[in-house]
Formats: sequence, structure tokens, C-alpha cells
Amino acid sequence: MKALHSLLRGAGAGALLLLLLVAGCGGGGGGGGAAIPLATTDATGTTTPVQQPTSGRVVSQSIKSAKTGATYNVEVFIPASYDANSDPYPTIYALDGDATFNLSETRFTNFRSILEKRGTKAILVGIGGTVRRQEDYNLPGAIAYHDFLSLELIPLIEARYRADPKKRMLSGLSTSGNLAATALFLEGAKELVFSYFISSEAAFWQQLQDVEALEQKMFDSLAGRPLPATLILAQCSDERSCNTKYVHAMYTRMAARNYVGLNLIETYFPANGHANMDLPAFEDAISRIVGP
Repeated sequence: MKALHSLLRGAGAGALLLLLLVAGCGGGGGGGGAAIPLATTDATGTTTPVQQPTSGRVVSQSIKSAKTGATYNVEVFIPASYDANSDPYPTIYALDGDATFNLSETRFTNFRSILEKRGTKAILVGIGGTVRRQEDYNLPGAIAYHDFLSLELIPLIEARYRADPKKRMLSGLSTSGNLAATALFLEGAKELVFSYFISSEAAFWQQLQDVEALEQKMFDSLAGRPLPATLILAQCSDERSCNTKYVHAMYTRMAARNYVGLNLIETYFPANGHANMDLPAFEDAISRIVGP
């Protein structure tokens, strides 16, 4: 304590103010710890900039779900900017996080590279379990899997990181693109868990009657009440190798509903192919939702 008093007497009022500001920088809104100060001041009054991290970090863990009975490997990317402030961050939940889809890296790794390249201030959560995609992403199993996301995974993430609960995004491709869309249908008439739903090349043909019935149920239950969400239906334009026909049909169906408050977006990525369109579609979606 004497040493601290001596330091404060030598440092002066400016250093005392800086020390108080640094001490007060907590991790508001869901954990995350204190921010890294921009500068430090020593006992002589000399101010030295603190070198900020230039790259993000990845934290990995396994989660056993009581809702589905399965264990999922989860990777969380924290951008370099996260530790330099105390702001809550948008959070992207990427389904099929461990899938490569014939690319050189996993979906999580590719998305992380896009976010790092753009300098996007967002947390990325890559959810493994691709081997269970037919069971988890399609109905009826999608209901239990959605419970896993909303009741188990999201509370865990938001307890550990400064994740903004008002800016949750869910991204899926092909079969997981089904879940990204049906999650909205499950939530729409009740309470929204996610605000942004990014469905790329959804394979609606795998469960067409079920998903149309679920969308109808949401429409009927809303009865004209607002649906304050964004749904992006992305697709490639080659009907021979893509799910264009089914994705566009879903867009047309929902556009005709005139949902109040729903930001319904249809995007095309010509000549990229069924899986390859996922990366430009993701980058386009992030530019629309998060910005540069």
C-alpha cells in the first residue's frame, strides 16, 4: 500500500486518472474481462503506447447437449479488436463449422479468414457436428437442435464473452441452410432468439412439405404482428448444380406474405457452384449486416 501511495505521489493527477480509468474498464454485457489500455504512464509521468494485438485468437471446447444427446466441438474466434475496448460484439453462429465441403479449410476457418481480412468486429462461433447434419438440421430433429442452440450454447457463449444479444446471426449452407431458415419459422411466432438468418443454398427439397407447413404456422400465428428479423436467402444461379429452384420458390412464397418488419433479401452468386458460393455469400451478408 505504501508503495502504491508513493507511486501515485510521483505520478501526479494525470497518472492517477489514467489508473482509475484502466481499473474501471470491465467486460460489460456478458463477461470477457477488462480491455487492454491504449497507453500506460510510469512514475516519471512518461506515457507509453501499449502494443495492441494484430490477430485474433481461437478458443476450442466440447459441449455435451442434454437436448440432442450429442457432443459438439465448438470453436470461438475472438477478433484482435475485442481486447482493446469493452463494447458488446455481434456474434455469428456458423453451422457445419467443421465441414470442408471439398475446400481446403473448414467452414469456420474460411469464415474466420474473411472476418480477419475485413477487420470485422464480430465474434464467430463455429459449431461442429457435420456427421449429424441430416438429423440435426432437418425436421423433426431440428427442434431439439434449435433448443441446443438457444438454451445451451448461446447462454454459454454470452456468459463468457461480450456477445451482443441483439445482434445474433445464424449461418448455414445446404442442409444447414435449412436450419438457418427454419430457425426463423420456429422462433417467429414466439420470441426471436436470432436477429439475422443467413441461409445459403438451402436444400429445402429434403423436407419441402415440413418446412412449408412450419412457415405457414408462423404466418398464421403472427396474424399480422411484426417480425423484426432479417432473412437472407442466398443461392447460385445454375439450376443444374444448385438449389436455385427451391430457394427462389421460398423467397417468392415469403415475399407474397408481406411480413411486417421482415427484411427479406434474395442474393445470387453466378458460376460459383453449390458449395463455393458459400464464401462470397457470407462476405456479402456480413457487409450488409455488420458493415466494413
